[in-house]
Amino acid sequence: MYIKTLFIFLALTFFSACGIAASSSSVNAGMAWLNNPPSDTARHFYAVGYGETQKDAKSDALATISAKISVNVASNFSTSVTASRQGGNEDVLASTKSEVLTNSKNIEYSDVQVQESFNDAKQWIVLVEVDRAVLTATYERKLEQVDNKLQAEWDIFKDAGVFEKLKLSVTIDNYLKETDSFFPLLHALNSSYDDSQYTKRYLDYTKEMRKAKDELIFKIEADKNSESLASVIRNNLSAQNATFSDKNYNVIITISTDAKMKKYPSTNDKFAELTFALRKTVIKAIDKNGNIVSNVVYKTKEGSSEGFEDAISRTSKYEKMIQDKGVIAFITGN
Repeated sequence: MYIKTLFIFLALTFFSACGIAASSSSVNAGMAWLNNPPSDTARHFYAVGYGETQKDAKSDALATISAKISVNVASNFSTSVTASRQGGNEDVLASTKSEVLTNSKNIEYSDVQVQESFNDAKQWIVLVEVDRAVLTATYERKLEQVDNKLQAEWDIFKDAGVFEKLKLSVTIDNYLKETDSFFPLLHALNSSYDDSQYTKRYLDYTKEMRKAKDELIFKIEADKNSESLASVIRNNLSAQNATFSDKNYNVIITISTDAKMKKYPSTNDKFAELTFALRKTVIKAIDKNGNIVSNVVYKTKEGSSEGFEDAISRTSKYEKMIQDKGVIAFITGN
């Protein structure tokens, strides 16, 4: 009887151990994604994310996918529409590439699927899946929206006068810069993405804008209060290879500045000794037929310890605006 009981006990122990081992093996197999997430495919991106909440873990996983896409964007940039359109201007290309890479790390995701989730009592861990086709379609729609606005501006550009084309070029170029952020990303999302419907058209836009710019011959006229600003504008235009002539011009830039003197009482000795110029600067562009094609007003305040005249002539605020907007946008007010 004792031997029979012992046999039954050992048998139960054996089968129980086998059951635990099988269960453990099954759990381990089910959790394999933790250390070995699925590889990206032509249809989907995958990533594991970690966080205090499921939402945080999901965001972390998407950041990992964005980083992978960003690497692909960088490798695709040199052959993109952007690089072709901008030619060999290395400074502009470097700046644009930096912006494109920044945008590629802030992708707007939709239809993100959480395939697996697990809480180890310390944090949430999730496995997410992103459909490439859905993401591609999202950015194709964004590109189409910008392109529609771009084409509308181009229709106006084609029939505009010489200086008006320069003015419109600011808006068109801003739209082109916006599209610049889409093409490398779309190629990274879909290796077979075809940008041919845009490539030639955008190259033509760029060539035509450069041609319109080359046809401009400037003359700059400035009153005494605006001479220093006129010099800044001329230098910035010269840096863009603009042509100047006092006789054979087709656009005149006139600059006039009215200023009022102001002093402010202050317990700060350095501030109290400053003389301020409250300036109103008017910049007009007049075509060869005498038509005013742009008229912009800037109101600025400058202070100087050297007196009122020195305060009027200071250009730091103007230079900051030109740096931020570009000299053409500054002149035209675009």
